[in-house]
Amino acid sequence: MPYWRALSLPRISDTYLQIWLGKKYFAIATWPDLAADALYRCRATSIWLTGLTEYLFGSSQLVFNLQSMLLHALNVGLIIALGRFAPFSYRLTIPAALLWGFNERHHEAVMWYASLPEQLVFSFVLLSLLCWLSWWNSGKVVTYASAILCFLLALLSKESAVIFCGLVFLPLFHNPSGWRRAALAALPFFSLSALYFALNLAARDNHLHWNDGTFRLGWHFIPVIFNSTFRLLSLWGAAALLYLFFIRHQIDRRLLALSLLWIPLALAPYSFVAYQPRVPSRHVYIASLGVALILAMAFDRMVVRKRLTVALLAAYVSFNTGYIWFNKHDQFLTRANVTEDLVSNVRHYFARHGRRPIQVTCFPLAAQVASLAIQEHTGFPADLVSVQPAAAPSCGPTEVIPILD
Repeated sequence: MPYWRALSLPRISDTYLQIWLGKKYFAIATWPDLAADALYRCRATSIWLTGLTEYLFGSSQLVFNLQSMLLHALNVGLIIALGRFAPFSYRLTIPAALLWGFNERHHEAVMWYASLPEQLVFSFVLLSLLCWLSWWNSGKVVTYASAILCFLLALLSKESAVIFCGLVFLPLFHNPSGWRRAALAALPFFSLSALYFALNLAARDNHLHWNDGTFRLGWHFIPVIFNSTFRLLSLWGAAALLYLFFIRHQIDRRLLALSLLWIPLALAPYSFVAYQPRVPSRHVYIASLGVALILAMAFDRMVVRKRLTVALLAAYVSFNTGYIWFNKHDQFLTRANVTEDLVSNVRHYFARHGRRPIQVTCFPLAAQVASLAIQEHTGFPADLVSVQPAAAPSCGPTEVIPILD
């Protein structure tokens, strides 16, 4: 319900690039080129999924929006599946999954199709965890191998997949004596993560996010984690923690500790963000599960007070739905209108002057976004479009003018 209005959103900026990458790297013959790209090889699964979707269903934005919604619903199901294993239970994971699914805090990962890597890394990390917990209980080689395979797919989804190296010790919350078994079995995951980071670091000079101010190594990650954690908890998480503190003798404190540790662990790979003091909303997609577990623990103890519980749930759903419908939805429309207005201007220009080479002046986003948007909606070749980015705030409105030889 909170996200259904997102189905009607037009294409937003980097989504054009995401779809272009899907078309470019969908064919197996292009995979060596993808492997040579330091940035996008770490987002390969989203690129392949986008390419497959475009190949099967075309470039309708409604299809891409629906795919994002269904993937979010799939991730809700994966959270529920954790209830099969200790230290979880279905009594905890079902409300946690639903509360997480309704949460607005990670809205960007669901509403902006270019954030598809966030959803996929969540999917594969949880699949790895489910396989790992199954192996822990059964000792079957096939489930251990499946955990490694899912972890590899997680690494091909987003750099934050390395958090799984912390999650492998999750069973120790209820079985501390198994630490030797966990440490030995975790060696392949740590080795793959070390190799993954080494390859990333070796390609640092050619990696966009190492050079465009997005991330930088430094001690600033500490205040970023604190700011992001407090913002992620919000009023709901803070109230749940306060309630759990008052009934601390009635709850499993190890489970509460696990939920609290989940948040900074999941935020850690993003906490080196350099352009703002907290991580963007799309980057809390995994971390917000820790808050959902805290809310579910409080819910489990409050459910006996039926009227109060129903009222709080209604308030929670109403708040998250209203915030997305009446605040964030318009913000996303504003972001989409940058390219929507450009395409409209280009169509009017072609209607008046014919399809001739054009220059776009004072475009506020990346030049490639403008070229791809025009090509996608009008079929006009991108190499016949010259884009002049906005050089200063006083640049003025975006205009479409002819290229004069």
